[in-house]
Order: sequence, then structure tokens, then C-alpha cells
Amino acid sequence: MSLKTIAVLGLSTALSSGTLSYLQPGTPAGTEAVYRLYNSHTGEHFYTKDAGERDHLITVGWLYEGTGWQAYNTGDPVYRLYNPNAEGGDHYYTVNKDEADNLVKLGWQWDNNAQPVFFSKGDIDLYVAYNPHGKSGTHNYTTSATEQNHLVSVGWQNDGVAWKVADIGIAEGQPGNRTVQVDKNVTGAGGAEANIPGSYRTLYSNKIFDYTDLDNDVPVIAFSGDIAINGNGKTDYETQFVIAGNGTGNGQIGISLHYQSGTDKAFGQGEINTTIINFPAGAGTNGEQFYSVNTSAPKIKDGEFVHLEVQYYAKGWMAAFVNDQLVGLYKANLTTPDLYILHNYCNTSNTFRNLKVEKNGVDITSQGAPSFSTTSATDMALVNGAY
Repeated sequence: MSLKTIAVLGLSTALSSGTLSYLQPGTPAGTEAVYRLYNSHTGEHFYTKDAGERDHLITVGWLYEGTGWQAYNTGDPVYRLYNPNAEGGDHYYTVNKDEADNLVKLGWQWDNNAQPVFFSKGDIDLYVAYNPHGKSGTHNYTTSATEQNHLVSVGWQNDGVAWKVADIGIAEGQPGNRTVQVDKNVTGAGGAEANIPGSYRTLYSNKIFDYTDLDNDVPVIAFSGDIAINGNGKTDYETQFVIAGNGTGNGQIGISLHYQSGTDKAFGQGEINTTIINFPAGAGTNGEQFYSVNTSAPKIKDGEFVHLEVQYYAKGWMAAFVNDQLVGLYKANLTTPDLYILHNYCNTSNTFRNLKVEKNGVDITSQGAPSFSTTSATDMALVNGAY
């Protein structure tokens, strides 16, 4: 089973540094990711294929927002110009060479030595919107019709399709710039529990996705099923769906459906939230292991069945889905001589059905060793299987 087609998640808005855009793995050959950055002081978004340029801008204070779209390496040239007279500076992108030449005559400067920064080619529309009231960041480029329409609704001018690109981005929530230390003093390396003073894991509000091209790779191990959780009146409860390496500290990845009372929407309080679990094998004890609450994940009601799926790839990546929407894509590492451990832990009551386990694309659901079994203890249920 290859990584499924990824649906667009949530609302992307260029009016805030909270815009996060990602690309789906399995994009066309002969393409490159275009990185998107945001300058909170000027309001400008900047787009580049150059990872070195991206990294430099991050070091001088720009916010990295992920990847905006996928661009072919050939096609009609797209040029970038710079306006040194705009307050804070400003960049403009165009496929129209005559327009670019005229702007240079008016005082703009060629960027990238007048060589193309991108190429226009593909079946996906890249929209451009213009802010007539802005002094910098006056143009925004996006594959998201939702983002484009939102900008127009708040006063931007719709300038239509700027050019064509190979693939769209995926929008998700607000940035992962809010963190809390959790599991303090009990965190062992690689997902183990240990009495280590000063240890902790990090809980993120919408940690941005990592990006990789998984092409059509088949997961080493993938598991899925339908689960319903019922809090029975509790104010803090969860169920976890986790793949673990076969051994203490060999890593754990998965999904937690978690309810916590409160009003902090950045961490999905006051509702059942989707939290990604990533405890890579070999990770240290001070934040290298993390949870990430994804507030753009499908909303879940008490007692409602949802379809969960977690995948692990040999390249060292995990992908997690709720109702077939991507909710986590991160670097990970599970180590095992052969078998992976499947956990379904719940500290309230849940109902689980339609388990499916695939190893290297082959259905091995009925080949667990030992067979799937349930053990009960006070206020918990733990279902284990080795595959």
C-alpha cells in the first residue's frame, strides 16, 4: 500500500504568519519543491527552490512555512524582481518578460541575475492576489482557491492565474511555535519510560510537517482500523493507536485521540483532538520525542467511529491519517530485528474493529505472533500484537 492521495487540510491564509503549506509525496518526476517563507515585519511572502537561500532567510528572522507548490524544471520562464524603493523591500514574480523589462526601467532590480527562478508548466493553477493597500508583500501566490478567495474577501484584488505548476501544497492550521514540556522526569530514550530527572517530551501545537518525496514507496509496516472512544463523563481521556519497534527504546509512532478539558484551542482543548505520537528509536530524553496536536484534523465526536491509519517507511518516515486525511508526516525511526509491536491503549472505553495490518504491502492481519489479545486492568485496556 503506497501513501494515499493526501487531501487539503484546513484554511491557509496569507494574512498571518500561520500559513503552512506542504506538498504531497509522490509528486511528478522532474520537479522540485518551492519553499515558502514569511517576514512578519513586512508582511511579505518569499518563494524559492534554493534550500541554501531558505536556510539563510530563516537565520535572519524569516518564518519557514514549508513548501508552497511543486515546480517542473522546464517550461516557460518565471522571473523574480526586487523593488528596493518599497518600505521593507518587495519581490514580484512574472512569466511576462516584457512586464519584467518595464519594471526594471521603472527602478525595479532583476533578481537571480535575470535568470528564471521557476518554470510554468503543469495542470495546476497558481493564483496571484494583489494587496492595493500594502507597502511590501503586495502579491501572494498560492495553489489554494480557499486562500485566494479569503484574501479577496478581506480586500485583496484577484489577479487570476499567475502560471501553472506541477502539484499543489497542503495547508494546515497554525504554526508549531507553541510548545509545552510533558512527561517530565519519566522519559526514557526512544519511547521508553524511565525515572530520569530533567527528562521530558515536547507537546507541539501543530508542529509543521517534515517534507520528503516518498515516491510510490510501500510502507514497511502499516496498520489501520475503525475506533470509537467514549469518555464516560471524564475530563481527561484518550485512546492510542501505536506501532512500536520490538524492544525497549526501539521507538513508537502513532495517533492518540485525546480529550482534555480547557479552552486552549491551539492544543484542541475542550474537544477530542488528534495528536501525533513520534518517539524515534535512539531519540534522547529532552524533546527529541514529541506529540503534535493537529487542530485541522477531522473533528471527532464522543462515540463516533473514525478510521485511523499509521504507516512507517524504510527511509525513516511516518505518516498518519484520520478518515483518510493526512494528519502527520514526520521523520521517525523504528528498530526491530523482524517484528513490530502494535498497541491499542485506552484509559476509558473504546470500540475497535476492522483491524488491518500490512507488511511491505502484504496483508498479514491474521499472522500476528502472538495472535491479537486483550488484557484488562483498572481503568485501561491494552491490546497487543506482534507482526
